[in-house]
Amino acid sequence: MDLLRAFVRVAETNSFTRAGQMLGASQSGVSLKIKKLEDRLGSALLARSPRSVRLTSFGARFLKDARDLIDLHDRVAERAAGGQTGNRLLLGISDHAAGNKLPAVIRQLSRSLPNHRLQISVGSSEPLFKEFKAGFFDAVMVRSDDIDVPAQTAFLEDLVWIASKSFNWPSGQTFPFVGLTNSCALKRLAEDTLKEAGVNFENVYTGTSVDAVQAAVSAGLGIACLNRRNIPEGCDDVGEMFQLPELPNTRMALFTRHSEQTGESVGSAILKAFQDNC
Repeated sequence: MDLLRAFVRVAETNSFTRAGQMLGASQSGVSLKIKKLEDRLGSALLARSPRSVRLTSFGARFLKDARDLIDLHDRVAERAAGGQTGNRLLLGISDHAAGNKLPAVIRQLSRSLPNHRLQISVGSSEPLFKEFKAGFFDAVMVRSDDIDVPAQTAFLEDLVWIASKSFNWPSGQTFPFVGLTNSCALKRLAEDTLKEAGVNFENVYTGTSVDAVQAAVSAGLGIACLNRRNIPEGCDDVGEMFQLPELPNTRMALFTRHSEQTGESVGSAILKAFQDNC
């Protein structure tokens, strides 16, 4: 089961690092579990590159089977122990909302919702919200600017310009912008902010996830626009240092289904977990 859980966590977060944080394991430990599982299955589950981790076609097909096996195992184990099987709570979290506080958020949710079995996926806001509307999630925490739907604000957070503490941007040189793909509303906002301020920029790195952007910034490739909770270790807010234009706040919104399983108490628990760990 440990191998399956590692695979599902990596598939949900698109990150060995975040999967390890959720499982209480090191990145190398998670990678080893995935390799063992692939060896047993005789096929690759994940395609790895310096910028991203994605499912292979076989991995995408196997993901549902892995989740079903874990769910069956947990229910049987709980019944054998004389316990009651809890309600499954499928929660989608934008990688912008996740940040380095995600393990603390999950721990608090586990304590506050003891009768629910959490299944969490981390990804981009727009596809998560589409899957929520299609019924694949019970609740999602997403950036409200990434979806074209009025939403109540769950919490606000500062957007900041971040770079490695050792990064040097010589005066007069073009702004080295590290960002997500063009479909990301945050990237468009950052580019518009630079244009309005008359700052010439070039895209030196385009990543498919917040993790990929963090890695590029940590490596000293340039400057990125992210929310404050996503400042990686060894990096800092450099807006004042380089006299960059101010950025607005980013708004996170929570959507839940109104049912017995995900009622007001569940929504309140999710909100409190994020607000306590802002």
